[in-house]
Amino acid sequence: MYLYIISKIVGEKMRIGIIAEFNPLHSGHRHLIECARGIADANNGEVVCVMSEFFTQRGEVAIVGGYTRAEEAVRCGCDLVIALPYLGSVAYGDDFAKKSIEILSGAGITHLIFGTENADVDIFEEIYAKQQNTSQEEYKKLIKNGFNYAKINSLLYGLEKNSPNFSLAYSYYKAIQDMGLDIQMIPIKREGQGLNSFDIIEQKHLSATAIRKNLKDERIEKYLSKEMISVLKKDKIASEEELFPYLKYKILSLGKTGIEKIYDVNEGLENRIYEAVLKAKCYSGLVDLIATKRYSNKKIQRVLLHILTNTTKEDYERYFATNQYRVLAVKKDKAAMIREINKLGIVYLNPLLNSKNSMYFEQDIKVARIYELIFNNKDVFRENIKILD
Repeated sequence: MYLYIISKIVGEKMRIGIIAEFNPLHSGHRHLIECARGIADANNGEVVCVMSEFFTQRGEVAIVGGYTRAEEAVRCGCDLVIALPYLGSVAYGDDFAKKSIEILSGAGITHLIFGTENADVDIFEEIYAKQQNTSQEEYKKLIKNGFNYAKINSLLYGLEKNSPNFSLAYSYYKAIQDMGLDIQMIPIKREGQGLNSFDIIEQKHLSATAIRKNLKDERIEKYLSKEMISVLKKDKIASEEELFPYLKYKILSLGKTGIEKIYDVNEGLENRIYEAVLKAKCYSGLVDLIATKRYSNKKIQRVLLHILTNTTKEDYERYFATNQYRVLAVKKDKAAMIREINKLGIVYLNPLLNSKNSMYFEQDIKVARIYELIFNNKDVFRENIKILD
């Protein structure tokens, strides 16, 4: 399929962007990177990835650290991997897309490649026009009626409710339009298992969810590289359930007044959270007790991470708009890209954390240390950029 895409695009110098979590990087992700690599090579171009580091957009824990996953991405064909800050990573779709596109645009991408259940993205123009003409009153009315954002986007704009990649791709399109950017979108039809599938069924590609839920099953190994298999067998694997005692302590110590100050907590949600933790016996039980038709499980999982990391509304205002980012991995012969991007002066890439730049990363250093406290006992200041031949 991507050979056809190459033939349609060939002829212009390009830099291709990928927005990812790679939790973990599997055969489906490898296919997407290979598509990007093939197009870039045909056009003397590069592949730049922005990737969540410790926690993900759906409020889940990254099962292995960001440096390991970034190294795997470069091994598969990316030239440069930039860390998506925590406040961009653990966010609803539009904020996740906005911050990711900001970084990639600042890094000079000309094209964005992404996987989607439906590769017909021409409809995005029509959806965007509808959204621009929707009044805030109409939107707020649906919220008051108890609908969550996914349901509202389905009702008002026709976004496919059970196509999460397609919906996220629309958020990319919206961010590009809102910022007035000249970035072309390259959709790649998703193949294999659905995003939220849990079971291992013989497929061209398994979902990352199925792999995470079946790490002890040898059948997952055909979908992973030998390097990733080695890491998953060797490292302590992170999971949401391990967060529960830390969360319970944090919720009880903050109290309702403290929880109210946490980012993305609104309209009395602090009461549900506090009352639920008094009854819950485990992490999944806590999420189920808090979630409603209006507040999806994913929304609650994100809020619980903000509580765990003590990320307040004030933190969002202070840190979300940053233009300082960390580099996790780079291909050796493409390392000059870092200096080139920094010269553009839109975003600034930092290969290493040190005393001169740490003030820009206070939020992410805090998040990193909480993650490492629970799962790895490593020091983020001792992590070095991964440079691969």
